[in-house]
Amino acid sequence: MGMAASQARWISLAARKTNVEYEGQQINQARTALSNQSSELWNRLYQMDVPVPPSTTDFTKTKYTFNIGDSTKTITDIQAADYYDPDDGITYNSYVTYTADVIEYKGIRNTNSKPQVQHVTEPSEGDPYYMVGTRKLKSMGSCDPESDDWATYIVALQQIATDWPDSTVAKEWNKINPDPTQDPSKDASAYAHIHMWKDGQNNMNFVVDGQEGCAVPQAVDTLEYSINNPDEPLHSYYSTNQFVKQTLSKYAVVEYDSSGRATTIQLEKSSAVYDLTTSTQTDDAAYNDAMNEYYYQKQIYEKRVQDINARTEQIQTEDRTLELRLKQLDTEQNALQTEMDAVHKVISKNIEGTFKTFES
Repeated sequence: MGMAASQARWISLAARKTNVEYEGQQINQARTALSNQSSELWNRLYQMDVPVPPSTTDFTKTKYTFNIGDSTKTITDIQAADYYDPDDGITYNSYVTYTADVIEYKGIRNTNSKPQVQHVTEPSEGDPYYMVGTRKLKSMGSCDPESDDWATYIVALQQIATDWPDSTVAKEWNKINPDPTQDPSKDASAYAHIHMWKDGQNNMNFVVDGQEGCAVPQAVDTLEYSINNPDEPLHSYYSTNQFVKQTLSKYAVVEYDSSGRATTIQLEKSSAVYDLTTSTQTDDAAYNDAMNEYYYQKQIYEKRVQDINARTEQIQTEDRTLELRLKQLDTEQNALQTEMDAVHKVISKNIEGTFKTFES
């Protein structure tokens, strides 16, 4: 091989080797970038909070109850306190909120979805009357004001007027008897527009006929309106005793056992000490909501983990491809180096042969 050809070959091999080394550097930089991405993904994975299912104990609370006579009181809250009452000389250590069912006389609205109201104008005997279904109604105007039941009717109507002031019964009552203290026997005929009947629960229901002369003729909750509109519901009213939940708060002396559970209670302004009954109560609705939230967060967590794993697998695939290419470049570089060494030997021999020609 001539000198010029050998030098050209060596320069070509050197250029190729430089390109191989440059490509190898680029691959190493790309693998470093992939390694950084993989490290970032793992850091994100480690920083994610793993969802934890809720515990029933977090939604279970201790409920205390105590009895005063036949009434059961349920404690809803106990706050620490330090209150001294100079009247009874007692220092109360707690402020207690409790609920109790109290009986109250209330006016109730009764809805008859299919009242089937009739007005019998020509009865075989007696005066005309109304019927609701199979029940015959009686006008208060036909009742004896001196009877024992009359006072019961008056009390019931007064309670209905108090609790349902916008009802036709209340308006009729307030028109004919605006002063509940007056003697109703003075004008019993004024009650002719109010009719009544006993329902299946033995409650005396009151309703207004809606005829001319009443306080609210043809109102939507009158007998005449139901006759003209048989598909519309009829509202009647009655009064009865009902249990009403009442909430009270008082200072109290609460004693506890060694486990921290309250055992007795003494309310302010009372010398009686009541035993506390303990039970546990779980808020199932709140627990189910928390469990649903856990399932939702778990799905989000698993989706993020899957995304990270998928991206990590992709990075590993790209890295293996680059690693394979780097091995190929290494093999190519070794071959180039071997060939360059061979060309270098040829050039060295050419140089040596050329200079020896001119030696003396």
